Amino acid sequence: MALGATDSPAVRAEGVRKSFGATVALAGVSLEIGEGSVYGLLGPNGAGKTTLVRILATLLSLDAGEAEVFGLSVVRDPSAVRELIGLTGQFAAVDEVLTGRENLEMFGRLFHLEPAEATRRARDLLARFDLADAADRPARTYSGGMRRRLDLASSLIGSPRMVFLDEPTTGLDPRSRNEVWTAVRQLVRDGTTVLLTTQYLEEADQLADRIAVIDHGRLIAEGTSDQLKDRLGGQVLEVRLAQPGEREQARAALAGVGCGNPQPSERQDELTMAASRGGVELVTDAAAALRERGIAVNDLALRRPTLDDVFLELTGNPPSEDGAGSDDADGRALADRAGPERLDGAAGPDGAARPDGAGAAVAARGGPAVAARASSAVAARASSAVAADTAHPRARPGRWRQAVQHDRLALRRTVADTWIVTRRNLLHFVRQPQLLIFSTVQPIMFVLLFVYVFGGAIKGSLPHGVPYVDFLLPGIFVQSVAFRATQTAVGLSEDLERGVVDRFRSMPMARSAVLAGRTVADLVRNVLIIGLMVLVGYVIGFRFRGTVPDVIGCVLVVSAFGLALSWIFAFVALTVRGAEAAQSAGFVAIFPLVFASSVFVPVSSMPAWLAAFAKVSPVTLTADAARAFALGGSTSGSLPGALAWAGGLLAVFIPLCVWRYRRIS
Repeated sequence: MALGATDSPAVRAEGVRKSFGATVALAGVSLEIGEGSVYGLLGPNGAGKTTLVRILATLLSLDAGEAEVFGLSVVRDPSAVRELIGLTGQFAAVDEVLTGRENLEMFGRLFHLEPAEATRRARDLLARFDLADAADRPARTYSGGMRRRLDLASSLIGSPRMVFLDEPTTGLDPRSRNEVWTAVRQLVRDGTTVLLTTQYLEEADQLADRIAVIDHGRLIAEGTSDQLKDRLGGQVLEVRLAQPGEREQARAALAGVGCGNPQPSERQDELTMAASRGGVELVTDAAAALRERGIAVNDLALRRPTLDDVFLELTGNPPSEDGAGSDDADGRALADRAGPERLDGAAGPDGAARPDGAGAAVAARGGPAVAARASSAVAARASSAVAADTAHPRARPGRWRQAVQHDRLALRRTVADTWIVTRRNLLHFVRQPQLLIFSTVQPIMFVLLFVYVFGGAIKGSLPHGVPYVDFLLPGIFVQSVAFRATQTAVGLSEDLERGVVDRFRSMPMARSAVLAGRTVADLVRNVLIIGLMVLVGYVIGFRFRGTVPDVIGCVLVVSAFGLALSWIFAFVALTVRGAEAAQSAGFVAIFPLVFASSVFVPVSSMPAWLAAFAKVSPVTLTADAARAFALGGSTSGSLPGALAWAGGLLAVFIPLCVWRYRRIS
């Protein structure tokens, strides 16, 4: 199937099911979305909208069924799908420390655009979304609407054919909401297909060519806005009561008058009901029924149905940002239907029933840029076949060379992606002075405290001729990287909470680059902190006694231990959600390891039961190895153990992190 063809749907889902434990999020959803259209997905919170979007964006695996984007399976060809999509989640997933321009350029480079092309597209998108004047300001200074526009621009930097917008205007003021609506309309004019989830029915009415209502994990209705409204019979009777406290009595009085069950609106003094028979007769009967019960009304009138009325009819629950779904009997009955009620009679894959023709063929969509994306996607789909052929390289030398070239390209991209993420994390360190201060003040305080307060008491247990400051500083290097490793957990947890990791995962970047970029940046930070500690040490009398190679060895062994700890705390962040929880877990683990070691005092000065533990501690072995390098002594007793610990931790926690990263839900 050609990727650029318009005779297949942009999205096709067949019987998609997904459960989280005992909770069924999707119970067999089937839908098709035509190219060049806006497809609205309505439903209360917990209905399954976001779960479906995350499956289509390759962020979640499905339990059963099939899902395709432009003919590519989200299960079998996730990398190829990511080449063609853009994702905007429920929160603005932009880096608040970087500027607007830097955000877009970073995401462009992660889409594997050349630097000049990424810069050009970033400039164009900043102008298009009215952000040019704020382009060089940190994103944290942006208003909510500006962040949302930057978030949407970030989704478009790779010229995607499909954009998923998951409740893009939640929490925005009316002006900012209108700005996002304008941007969505422009997307469709440019030929992009949009899947929009929302709880704002006006938003779906304004933007969507076709609308589906989802509740309790099932599609319960689908059609154009007018078709959905027509199911209510063309008119709605609206009653506004003089006394809100009489709403239940009014509901009982009206139940036998119209053709449906009166539904409460968000207003406590209002009821609506479908009017499927003569309007004047219905108004007369309704007024008489209310008068008979002694219920006073301020207004009683007929009007055209809205999507709010449709939503109430289908789910029995008024639309709201904090809606939790409905257990209303009518809602359950509709949710239990085998599939959606299609109101156009034949909802074909091309969405031909759209009233405004917005889905007209988008023949040569996107020009060379999209063609390049398509070629890349085809290459990704072929990679599995290439890999299979490498099993017999002598029989297929051409395929073998192709596989080698593919692997080299993948390696280059992984290195490039890792560098981009590393640079981003280093900019955080540079632009947030509080991080630098926190990273250096605490170890400096330890140095001064132990040298000038406890140094005299500890002096008697030191090796002969070794000043306490010379004994202490190598241990402080280890203590510094150990406590700073908890910041790996904090930073990664914040990215998870803000949706930045989800954006990375929905992009065609190397899956390991997010973790590697974080830990490599922390490695660079550790080396800088060690250098600063050396300067502080020299001020108070510390001196390296070893050679230049010994100094390098000291820094390397401490840095290797810090890198291993960073991977441990990356796993903590992926397992224990929340920055505060991750930091607390890290502190509880690191604090006893550091203080029950040779960082501050010789192990020989400890009680026998504690010394037995401290001797084999990775902190002690690393501190002793660093100390041996610094003092020009023998490293044979500590270096092998230190390297074994660092290597073993890396061998265990790198695969664990990658495994856990791929299982993020």
